[in-house]
Amino acid sequence: MLKEVLAAVGLIGIIAAFPAAAGAEEASEPEKAVHVCVHDPSIFEDGDGTFYLVGSHTASASSEDLIAWTQLNFDYGQGKDLPFYGNLQESLARPFAWAGFDDGDCAGNGYAVWAPDLIWNPYYLWEDGREGAYMLYLCTSSTWRRSCISYMVSREIEGEYRFGDTIVYSGFTKNGEYDGKSTRDTSWDNDYLNLKELVEKGAANGGIDEVSDNWFNADGSWNHTYAPNAIDPNVFFDASGERLYLSYGSWSGGMFLLELDRRTGEAIYPGTDGTDEASGNFIDRYFGLHLIGGDHQSGEGPYISYDAETGYYYLYCTYGGLMSSGGYNMRLFRSENVTGPYLDAAGNNAADNKTNGDKYGIKLIGNYAFYDQVGKRAAGHNSQLNATDGSRYLIYHQRFDIKPQLEAHEVRVHQQFMNEDLWPVTAVYEYRGEQPGHYEEEELTGSYEFINHGRKTDGDMLETTMITLEEDHTVTGSVTGSWECIESGKGYDYCTIIIGDVTYKGIFFRQHKENADPDPVMTFTAIGSDNTCIWGSKAEAADAELLTGIVAESLKKVILETAKAHGQLPDEMNGCTITWKSADEAVITNEGLILSPAEKSKVDLTAVISCQDTVLERTYHVTVKP
Repeated sequence: MLKEVLAAVGLIGIIAAFPAAAGAEEASEPEKAVHVCVHDPSIFEDGDGTFYLVGSHTASASSEDLIAWTQLNFDYGQGKDLPFYGNLQESLARPFAWAGFDDGDCAGNGYAVWAPDLIWNPYYLWEDGREGAYMLYLCTSSTWRRSCISYMVSREIEGEYRFGDTIVYSGFTKNGEYDGKSTRDTSWDNDYLNLKELVEKGAANGGIDEVSDNWFNADGSWNHTYAPNAIDPNVFFDASGERLYLSYGSWSGGMFLLELDRRTGEAIYPGTDGTDEASGNFIDRYFGLHLIGGDHQSGEGPYISYDAETGYYYLYCTYGGLMSSGGYNMRLFRSENVTGPYLDAAGNNAADNKTNGDKYGIKLIGNYAFYDQVGKRAAGHNSQLNATDGSRYLIYHQRFDIKPQLEAHEVRVHQQFMNEDLWPVTAVYEYRGEQPGHYEEEELTGSYEFINHGRKTDGDMLETTMITLEEDHTVTGSVTGSWECIESGKGYDYCTIIIGDVTYKGIFFRQHKENADPDPVMTFTAIGSDNTCIWGSKAEAADAELLTGIVAESLKKVILETAKAHGQLPDEMNGCTITWKSADEAVITNEGLILSPAEKSKVDLTAVISCQDTVLERTYHVTVKP
């Protein structure tokens, strides 16, 4: 999959060398990881210690250690004898009648099966009286609005799953208008859907009180600014372990929460509209409680995970477009109640996210690149695992910054740890079996590649700069401030970094980098009070080649900004000295002073970067305007 694609553009050597730890952090040559391609990966830990991933297009994988993965099914295959699904056209005939098979915007692309979620439900009641089932919730879709959520059940994790029911539909209308490239009758009361049956039952008998005017525009068309797109199911138990919930939704009217009958897996519809007492969020009679989004604000893939240690429900979702240039990025909120309110680190309520979406939610990972490593793009649509051994993991699909731009993707697993404020911070590098510990101060001080993931949702690559954690606990370099290390009592060290008026809290963690280097490096990861996350990866003092390489890359932006201002270029950066050689001293002097020419001029400018015994020359093509 991705390795074959990268081989074509000459990057296979970098990806193939991604290391996987064999155990403790002292291991000098960790084993290589085995990656798989599962879009929108949802993680499940079975009782025998096997981990499963299920994802869009029926892709699936398994692992014994979260490091080496085995692909169980690639995207779709032949649509028959698939793991979990069997024969798709037979198993999913009911949801395909409304949305999915070779229809609408998906015409010609076969099966539109998206973003499943797998759970073990010990309360499920079979016809023969036995209890307990593996339940697979999934969605099928034909357009960005006409979708539905269904479930399948099995007694065995890799056994034959039988279809249960379809519980939530979206994209229906009063006027039956066509959507996408389809000629499907979209009337709410046709036999494809369950709405007519629910109205006949009425709210008192488990149905709903009439169709809602909120679902439709004045002309009878679907009101996508209010109602959700019924995709991206996530199923979980509450803190009591007894009440089962479904979170779901995308863009359109946002993301919603429905309680499920734990005995049957069916939805427990509110029946009437209302307001939730705990969160103040509105409740729709059919779609459930509104969590986040609306007015077609960016956001999809809700995933709620309850953490018994902290007492919080953590709500993850993803903003932006899923392609490598779309700015896909994960956001994080939390609540003490399953229904909310879900707040971010800055105190914003997720339910208010209808405009200026980037203000809401902690942005976990942007488009970034460390020196001598493949750049990463569009990390998103995650799941999260609180493993039975007490460890925590963030699981998501990752695209890459390669030219020509390709849309290949792989699953990434990063360990998580709770910071002082009980937010889960995400490790800088992939999980390789390492565990953080207590570190001496001399292990922490020094220069770090530094990334601030920001708050924006865009396709730009983030700037990687250098900072130094000084012995006097100041921070110098591209940003300035202070830092400290505190023993957490959890087996690892807290870190606090203050930059300007933002306080970042996280941990220090020695990890293996994602390149051919076998030696681990110190890292830090922290969440800020302004909803940004910062990462640091230490550049050892002896690694002069790395330092000069980072300076050479950083100078691209410095030269561009200095040329605009007709200013003075630096003679030192990150502990390296810089001298300049100009091809035209009438425009740029050999001392690095950029003059204002009479007309636009192009100059070849060479930087000679020296660090210890390493000297690197890099030539830049500079345009200087009057």
